[in-house]
Amino acid sequence: MRLEFRILKSKSLFRNRMSGRNVVLPMMIILLPLAMFGQNWEKPWKSKTDTIQYYSRYDTLINIKLSGYNLDERFTLEGNGFHYKIQPNFTLKAKIFFSYKFLSFAIAFAPKFIPGNSDSDLKGKTSTFTFNMNVITRHWVQYFQYNRTKGFYLKNTADYEDIDWQEGTDPYIQFPDLRVYAFRGATSYLINSKFSLKSVLTQTEVQRKSAGSFMPSLIYSYIRINNQSDDPAQTTSQKSDNFEILAATWYMHTFVIYKKWFISGGLAPSVGYSFTKLTTYMGSDSYISHYSNPVLKINEQASIGFNTHRFFAGAVVVANQTMQNQGDNPIKQKTLYTTFHVYIGYRFGAPKPIRNIFNWAEGLVKK
Repeated sequence: MRLEFRILKSKSLFRNRMSGRNVVLPMMIILLPLAMFGQNWEKPWKSKTDTIQYYSRYDTLINIKLSGYNLDERFTLEGNGFHYKIQPNFTLKAKIFFSYKFLSFAIAFAPKFIPGNSDSDLKGKTSTFTFNMNVITRHWVQYFQYNRTKGFYLKNTADYEDIDWQEGTDPYIQFPDLRVYAFRGATSYLINSKFSLKSVLTQTEVQRKSAGSFMPSLIYSYIRINNQSDDPAQTTSQKSDNFEILAATWYMHTFVIYKKWFISGGLAPSVGYSFTKLTTYMGSDSYISHYSNPVLKINEQASIGFNTHRFFAGAVVVANQTMQNQGDNPIKQKTLYTTFHVYIGYRFGAPKPIRNIFNWAEGLVKK
């Protein structure tokens, strides 16, 4: 991704109209009745185990999972004489998952009542929303994510302010109108059918014997970065449209401990190309540049979890590092992403209408 800034000591803020409670309440209204009525409509719990006993399938149970996680996502721009660390203003996010058979989706948001998410006087306001979806069959995996974030600040403001600037007391340099829209996807093929990816990602299966698998993947993304503002004092701005396509080879392995516990780990180096269209606005004029650059990424994941018939819980650490140059200039961009999830979930019987819909969809795929 290509992004250039002129540091503006802007203290302006924008109204954040996103509230975690606005999302949680509708979700609870939808999900709680399903959980209550599902208990009556479904037969007693029964899992299906494959013939070689490597994993158990929960074909008739819906999973609802609540997750809280920190997020350390930032842009790092380096060049001759400058080093910018730009990141959004939130510390913790919440995510609600729904998983049943081959489908899983989730929404994530940053509640303002969580400590560290509400210090907008110092770092400005950030609004964010994320939607994830996974479709997982025995061998094929399709992943999709949409993410929107608005409002960033300069983490290393001390490098560009007066010597008397004090961290935690004085406001950071802010970019309230900087917006990032991201569409990400991945198509993967799971080689070893004894390894259950669902047991790690969606908990709709449980690994019974230790196993691992390689998973060749095609990863693609479209990201738009835009710092245009309605502020008349802003005379220049930029919009960056970025498309990436990479080839990756995941290897993941799950170790089963005392039947109910597991530890899982994965590593995925990937290489590919990024294509950038950079539009620079100067007054009423605009200038367009095109760039293409090689990209190197490394993804790591580690998790630990616990399963009973109905309840499950665990923790996941995910890290991602991206390195690339910006065209022919000496600027190097690094994107760092690290997150730590803690989750708890519950399995309950699916209402008959939902079972019928999914059985119909599975029948179409098998034809």
